[in-house]
Amino acid sequence: LYPAEKIVTRRMNQMCFTIPVERKYETGEDETLKAIAKAIESVYEKVRINGVNKNRMRAYFGACEVCTIWYAVEEENEDYGFKSKYKFKCRSYSQMPTKMSKISEAKLYPVFDDYDDMIAMCIEYTITRKNQKTYYFDVYTKDRFKSYSSKNGLYDDAEIEETEITIGKIPAVYLWRPAAIYEGIANNREDIELTLSRTSDVIRKNSAPIVKVVGELVGEKPEGGESPKLKDGGDIGLVSPSLSHESAQYYIAQLKENIEEDTQMPNLSMTNVKSLGNIGEDARKTLLADAHMKVGEEKDDIIWAFDRECNIIKAFLGEANNAWIEGLKKLKVTHHITPFVQNDRAARIAELTEATGGKTIMSQRTAIERLGEVRDIDAEIERIQSEERASREASRIVDVFHDNQ
Repeated sequence: LYPAEKIVTRRMNQMCFTIPVERKYETGEDETLKAIAKAIESVYEKVRINGVNKNRMRAYFGACEVCTIWYAVEEENEDYGFKSKYKFKCRSYSQMPTKMSKISEAKLYPVFDDYDDMIAMCIEYTITRKNQKTYYFDVYTKDRFKSYSSKNGLYDDAEIEETEITIGKIPAVYLWRPAAIYEGIANNREDIELTLSRTSDVIRKNSAPIVKVVGELVGEKPEGGESPKLKDGGDIGLVSPSLSHESAQYYIAQLKENIEEDTQMPNLSMTNVKSLGNIGEDARKTLLADAHMKVGEEKDDIIWAFDRECNIIKAFLGEANNAWIEGLKKLKVTHHITPFVQNDRAARIAELTEATGGKTIMSQRTAIERLGEVRDIDAEIERIQSEERASREASRIVDVFHDNQ
């Protein structure tokens, strides 16, 4: 089998999320907004949002829909920069099997009004504990959560759990697409499988050598491993069928090229990349140009969902810290998806430095922010400046006894 659909789904997901989604906060010099921004980042960090994105978007590209539910659990903590009695978590569902998406398999039933605004989100799933399967049907609205559970899958006599939703909105992020990312490649994939199957059948049937005898035997059949004797001009040897793989390989390569052109996903296999040799940064960008345009086509719907998700997190933080309610309304957050490309950063920096005549091309603060290894940029800059001051003070100390020994 040739897993073309799986390859395309994974490659699209990797192009979008190998470089983590970047969030930018418009805080200005407002210390409250800076604290809120750090709290939101802490929420994302605690749920390991980069892994969540890779798993749920694999389901989105492959199974066409995915839903992420955010919820709070009671647990005293200071993870978000203040004392909170809640921790915020999320759980994702899709129709794709769990073993392929790493998220819960479920049936999703979103309910929309006449203006395409979601008024309810329903999720049906099963949980097995000690060989006992329990069926669940969860319903989320902006002010109420109901969960129906049944042992036999019939909800007429189901147990009902009902709680109030206090954030004033449905805590669900739902993404849907009309067709999987690999739509339209089935025929090419089937032809590849058929060609590979036929070629392997020919090789398998003719892998054993064939004995060729030319001429007529002389005397009786030899015994004990002796070679038979043939009349003049006779010959005995081994032959194998003449198989030409070039035509099959060319045909398969053409089918794969059709798939790549249709899906705009390049062939990044080790064999293909090695055949390109040592190419420069511009060539790498050209290789991925088609994929970048595909990411640009797909990312708007995804960013819209991420924006809604951020608003849900804001609502939960407002419930946990009432002093931040006004600040949460003011804080603007934007999401940025960067398509993957293997940049030669050292060459790029050298090029820009040369263009400016060796002058500084970036502030220290911007460099620390772009590196992304430090969460509290202001504190890091203060430590750097403190170390520089200490170094300057140390250089001023003079050993007055050094020359008088």
